[in-house]
Amino acid sequence: MQKSIITTAATRSKCESLTINPLCKFRKNSPFVGIIICLIIFSFSGALFAQNNPSAMLDVASNNKGVLIPRVSLTSITDISTVVSPATSLLVYNTATVGIPPNNVSPGFHYWTGTKWNLLGSITTFAEFYALMPGDNTATIAAGSPIEFPQNGPTNGIITRINASQFNIPAVGIYMVDWQVSIAEAGQLILQLNGTDIATSVVGRATGTSQIIGHTYITTLLPNSVLTVVNPSGNPVALTINPGAGGTRAVSANIIITRMQ
Repeated sequence: MQKSIITTAATRSKCESLTINPLCKFRKNSPFVGIIICLIIFSFSGALFAQNNPSAMLDVASNNKGVLIPRVSLTSITDISTVVSPATSLLVYNTATVGIPPNNVSPGFHYWTGTKWNLLGSITTFAEFYALMPGDNTATIAAGSPIEFPQNGPTNGIITRINASQFNIPAVGIYMVDWQVSIAEAGQLILQLNGTDIATSVVGRATGTSQIIGHTYITTLLPNSVLTVVNPSGNPVALTINPGAGGTRAVSANIIITRMQ
């Protein structure tokens, strides 16, 4: 079985840092002997060489052992002191439970996105924005005007608000969007992405006084896309936010954005 062996400074550096075998360490007076011993050990163990997989830089095979990822104690999802200048895609296992939401961390595998540590295997992008009526929206929403959701709900801090009615989606992807607003008239609502109507997102009703509810998937093709809920242009009436909506308590309007892919 042929194995790729490269005797370079990089190989020598790896040997210095690994603890596969104490012989795989270099002495100042015998660096070449160290290289030879190191390569022999690697050749027999198969620990650091891709064997039958030409697409792999590293193919680790064992029936009773695993790969041990570095364990660190992060202080928050934006921590760049514990691991200094982390490279994008860097993987670590965090051992700490610390911090205040939404920047808290808990034990698990985390990878660096370039701006924050994401917990591996979790939903990495989500946000809720809401309004409490009366007070958070104007009395009527004219055709072509947006609904405001000026309060921040749960979020992991990636999707952010631009203002009360516009929300920034920084990464290209597929997102699920849910929204609801209590309206006094027959009417419609629609999503806009970067100022353009999403025709498949139109929801409405012909009569009654109740919530207008929307649920759809959208695809962003540009980074830092702007999402808005509006009373569609060309509709004949302004919409009245209905704070009572059939009871004694003021109701809320909300929009929830979750990344699916």
